[in-house]
Amino acid sequence: MKLTRTVLFLSLLVTAFAWSQTHVGAKFVPKKTTTNPDSAYFGDIGIRGAWVAPDLDKDGKPEILVTDYTKTGRIHAFEAVGNDTVEWIWSSPRLDQVAGLPNGAGGGSTPRTIRTGDMDGDGKGEIITSRGGVGGGILIFEWDGVTGSNKFGTLPSAFIPANVPYGSNLGPLAGTPNEGGLQLTIEHFEVEDVDGDGKQELLLPKNLSGTVNDDFVIISASGEWDYENQGFAAFQIEGTTGRVASTKFGGASPYAIHPADLNGDGKKELVCHMWNFAATWIMKVTAADTYTIPDTTGTTTNGNQFFYPNPATDHVALFGGIVGDLDKDGTDEVYLPLYTDGAPTSGSVFVVDYAKNEVITTIDSAHVVNVGPATSQNASGVGISSFTGVIADLDRNGKQEVLVGSSYPSNVVALEYNGTGSTKDPASYVRKVLYKGQDPVVYNVSKRDSLIYRDSLGVKDSVKFALKDSALVNGEGFVSKMTKPVDIDGDGKIEVVLPYQAITENLTSATFQRKLYWNSFKYAGTDSAKWVLDSTKTITDSTKTTPNPATWAFRTLEADVAGSVNESKYTFITPDDYVLNQNFPNPFNPSTTVSFTLPLTKKVTVKVYDMLGKEVRTLLSNEELAKGSHSVVWNGRDNRGRQVASGSYIFRMNAGNVEKIIKMMMVK
Repeated sequence: MKLTRTVLFLSLLVTAFAWSQTHVGAKFVPKKTTTNPDSAYFGDIGIRGAWVAPDLDKDGKPEILVTDYTKTGRIHAFEAVGNDTVEWIWSSPRLDQVAGLPNGAGGGSTPRTIRTGDMDGDGKGEIITSRGGVGGGILIFEWDGVTGSNKFGTLPSAFIPANVPYGSNLGPLAGTPNEGGLQLTIEHFEVEDVDGDGKQELLLPKNLSGTVNDDFVIISASGEWDYENQGFAAFQIEGTTGRVASTKFGGASPYAIHPADLNGDGKKELVCHMWNFAATWIMKVTAADTYTIPDTTGTTTNGNQFFYPNPATDHVALFGGIVGDLDKDGTDEVYLPLYTDGAPTSGSVFVVDYAKNEVITTIDSAHVVNVGPATSQNASGVGISSFTGVIADLDRNGKQEVLVGSSYPSNVVALEYNGTGSTKDPASYVRKVLYKGQDPVVYNVSKRDSLIYRDSLGVKDSVKFALKDSALVNGEGFVSKMTKPVDIDGDGKIEVVLPYQAITENLTSATFQRKLYWNSFKYAGTDSAKWVLDSTKTITDSTKTTPNPATWAFRTLEADVAGSVNESKYTFITPDDYVLNQNFPNPFNPSTTVSFTLPLTKKVTVKVYDMLGKEVRTLLSNEELAKGSHSVVWNGRDNRGRQVASGSYIFRMNAGNVEKIIKMMMVK
C-alpha cells in the first residue's frame, strides 16, 4: 500500500523549464502489473483530466476517473474502500487495441476529457471519452449491471464515429455525414438532457483546421446497447450552429459549450465559448430537438450577437467554464476563468449572468462582467492563468465559492460569494487562496545540466542548459480540471480532486563530457575519395540525477474543520498490492502450495488451467477472505478427481477486478 497526501498520476509536456507546478506529499507511482484487461499501469502515466462519477455501479460509492495519455491512451477508475482509502477498480483497453475498431488509432494526446451518463436511458451508468487518430470517435463503456461489480468492459458498448450523420430534423442535411468529422482532441464536452425530451445529449465543440467546418454540435442516440455489446444503437446530430460559429460569432475557434438556464424559465441556453478574445455567445433550446442561434442575416457585432470579454488579448477559458447558481435566485451563472499570461485581465474570472425571466436577445458588457480580476496570482501579486474549476463550499463556512485552479502560489483560489449582493458585482466576492501548493524547488544548474521531462504522450525527453550557469525553479505544474465536490470516502467531508499538468521528472548534471571521433566511415560513392566520416560519440564521464519531488499528478483536498482546507492523506491500493507468490515446491508431485496476500477483504476465486486455457480445477469460488495472507493446496487432480498429466499449468487468482497468474510445473 502507498500512503499519500497526493496522488501521482500525470506527466505532461514541459516546453519551458521555468514552468512551475503544485504538489504536496509523497507520490503515488503506478507500476506494471498483470492486471486484466491490459496492464493497468506501465510506470509512465500522463493524466490530462479527471472526473468524479456519482455512483455508476449503484454500490453507494462514487468513482474517480482519470485520463492517461500513455500507450496511445486509456482511462483508469478508482473507488473508495474505506475512510481515506482508495482502490484501483478498472482500466479501459489501450485505445489503439479496441476490438472491432481499426488499430493505429489512439494517441494524438487523447483522451483528454471524461464524462459519465446514460445516453441510451437503460439505467446503466456509462463512461464516455474520445479516441483520436485513424478510426477515431467517441467511446462509451457501459456498466455490466451487477451492483458493485466495477466492470465497464474491455470493449466499448457503443461507438460514435467521427462522421456521425445529421438527424432527420435538419432538413436537407438529414442522413449526410457531418463535414470534416468531429474534433476528438477536445478539452471540454458535456452529457446532459438539454432539450427536456428525456434523453441525454452529447454536446461537443468542433474546431478543425481552417474555419469552414467549425461548429458546435448536439448528438443524440437511438436504440440501446449493453455491456460489451453495441446492439442496435445509432447516433445523429440533432442540433448544430450550421458551421458559422467561427465566421459569424467573432472570428474565433469553438472551444466549449455550457448548458445553463440563464433566465430561470425552465429551458436551457447553450453558452458557446470560443478561443479568440474569449468570444462568447448563446444558442437557445426552444423545444425537443430544436435549437436556434442568433440572427446572422445582417452584420453580427460584438456586444450584440456575440461578446468579447477582452477584445485586446487572445483569451479563452481553458478547459471550459463553470455553471452554477451562486445567489440561488433560480437562474444559472456561467463563470469563465481566463487563460493568458501577461495581459491586463490575466487570471481574471468573468461571469455570464442574466436576470430572472429576462428575455435574452443580446450578449454584452451588461451581462458579461469581470468579477474576479487577477483571481490567480504569482508571488508578486501579478495575475497568472486561471483554469476551470467548480462551485462548492469547500471550506465549510456556509458560503458558496467559485473555485479555480492555477500554479503556485494559487493552486486553488476561491471567489467566495457574500450571499447578498449581485453576482455581477465584484464587491460581492472575496478572493481567498484555499490552497497555495508547495513551494518550488530551486536548483543550481550549469550549461552541462539537462532537465528531463515527460511530454503529453509519456515520452521522456530533455532540455539542455547551454547558455550559462543559473538557478532553476522547478515546481509541481498547475491544477487543470478539478472535479466537482463529492464525499468520495463517505466520511461526511466533501473532497475535490486536483489533476496536475506540466510535471518535470528530474535534473541530470553532467560533471564532464568529452567528444570522441570514431573510425567509422560509410561509402558515399564509386571511389575511395567518397568514403566520409560517419559519426562522432559523446561520452559523459560522470552524471548525477536529482529527482523532482513534485512528480505526482493528482491530489485531493477536503475541509477537516470549518474554514480550513487541507490536502487529504489517502492510502491508494493498486494491483501491485495483491501479491501472488510462486508455488512451492515447483516442479511438484503430487501436490503444491500457493500463498497470496490481500490488501483488503475480498471475494476470491482461484482456478487452475491447462496451457490451452481449459479449466482444470476450481480451488476457491467467490469466497470472501479477510485482509492478509492465505494459501491453497492443489493436489494435482482435476474437478472430477482425476490425476492430471505432467506438464505446465496456469494458476489464476481473481480478487475483485484484480487478476494475478503464475505458471507451475507438474512432473511425475
